[in-house]
Amino acid sequence: MPNRRGMTLIEMLVAMVVFSIVMAGALSFLIQQNRGFDRNQSDMGMLQNLRFARDLLEQEIRLAGANVPYQQPSIVYAGTNALAVNADYASNTDSLFAVYYDPTLPSGQVMALTFANRMTIPTSAMQYPDTDYKDVSGNPSPAETITWFFSADTSTADATDFALFRQVNNRPPEVMTRNVFQTTGRNFFKYYHQTTQVSGQATLDSVPTSWMPVRNMVTINGSVGDTGVAARSDSLRVVEINYTVSNGEQGAKRRTRAITFSVPMPNTSTKKVSTCGGAPIAPTGLLMSWVIDSAGGVPVDTVMSVRWNQSTDEAAGEKDVLKYVIWRRLVGATTWGDPLGSVPSGFATPSFTDQSATPGAPGYQYAVAAQDCTPSLSTQIAGSAPLSPP
Repeated sequence: MPNRRGMTLIEMLVAMVVFSIVMAGALSFLIQQNRGFDRNQSDMGMLQNLRFARDLLEQEIRLAGANVPYQQPSIVYAGTNALAVNADYASNTDSLFAVYYDPTLPSGQVMALTFANRMTIPTSAMQYPDTDYKDVSGNPSPAETITWFFSADTSTADATDFALFRQVNNRPPEVMTRNVFQTTGRNFFKYYHQTTQVSGQATLDSVPTSWMPVRNMVTINGSVGDTGVAARSDSLRVVEINYTVSNGEQGAKRRTRAITFSVPMPNTSTKKVSTCGGAPIAPTGLLMSWVIDSAGGVPVDTVMSVRWNQSTDEAAGEKDVLKYVIWRRLVGATTWGDPLGSVPSGFATPSFTDQSATPGAPGYQYAVAAQDCTPSLSTQIAGSAPLSPP
């Protein structure tokens, strides 16, 4: 039989040492690979967290003022930690004007907040709204209040840890993202407002600290009192958003990423042009008088001159009066019938000349109403004309 010699003890020990060295190197490599994989996963989650918050904020803040009735403000509250806007963002019916359609949404999330259900804007002491807002048809406004705000995250022990919340009307707020921190030296929200230079060109300028927080200060947007300080919220055009997110770790394992981006709010500057508010205020001071129309000093005809004062909503208030509508009827008639004519707005003392009127019994009655771009009519002012010239 051939001579078969086995391994000696020394050879086995050498083999085991070499094997241990190789295995230690392999395990160290695998551990480093696993740590790198975990770190990459953590960083990826952090970046996704950052981008998710950014995309949601850009998507919704840009819609501020969309399909908001004239009297309802586009921007309710603009603070360093919170921004509340009105927009017809979602509907649970097949609306032509809402941005999104979701039949599963509750009614309290698709219509304007009512005075009976008024809320406190998060991170502030402001109560909103002060009235019930209506659309041009007198129905409840479809524009809900959406509030985005950064608040301390009570689920962690870190006092510097914030969470980003979204709240619709007075419903419970939802957490959109966690592990958020305030970027050093920056507020979460910064605003830019539209100004007009001496040359008349509109520009953007940062909102001064003395303005903050900027909030809607009038019950009816566009009312007589909606000027100066009260109208500052109407001038906001851009919001700059700054925040930092972390990977959720503590100490040396924590890594962070900061982001700054700006979101324009184009609808806030066009709302008043595209929609009207409630019915205009009626004109005043209706006067009728006969006027002898002459040519070359020779009497030709006798006509009725109808004059009145402007509606308050023409030069002030909602500033949406387009024209005045005139009616005429015989004394004793019970209905006005179709309008006799109309006069465009823009005249300091509006008037209408009735060329077809004739002096004598039974006489005439005239009525005038202001009309806006809805078109909605004010209540009529009416009076009886003299039977004949003096």
